[in-house]
Amino acid sequence: MHNGENPFEHIVPFLIYLPLGAVLIALIIFLVIMLRRTAKEAAAETVVGSTIGATVFQKRTRKKRDPNTLPYDKEYSYAPTAFHYITFETRDCQRIELSVDSATYQRLSEGDVGTLTYQGSRYIDFIQENF
Repeated sequence: MHNGENPFEHIVPFLIYLPLGAVLIALIIFLVIMLRRTAKEAAAETVVGSTIGATVFQKRTRKKRDPNTLPYDKEYSYAPTAFHYITFETRDCQRIELSVDSATYQRLSEGDVGTLTYQGSRYIDFIQENF
């Protein structure tokens, strides 16, 4: 069965293309992810803004540690980034959760009634009725 030939001599010439193939696959994956993200952002921008009567139903904060700090870095290990969310309930009992900045999060309280303006999943403004 063995005729003295190296069984790998036909495979070795194709191995020089392996790094190029890996780079091309990574580039294709990167491009697909970027195109999907851009399409999603473009779709969110084309949504017409809505202004509706709503009530602040619930507030929540999600804290996430900065992934760029090392786990043993004592100076920055206790400095998480806070993401604030407010759930609004419309007059037809539909709930909408939107990400808000810290000033808006502190200004509004659960039970506040007013007019909510938002565009897709982006918070624009909430004007309280009692002011």
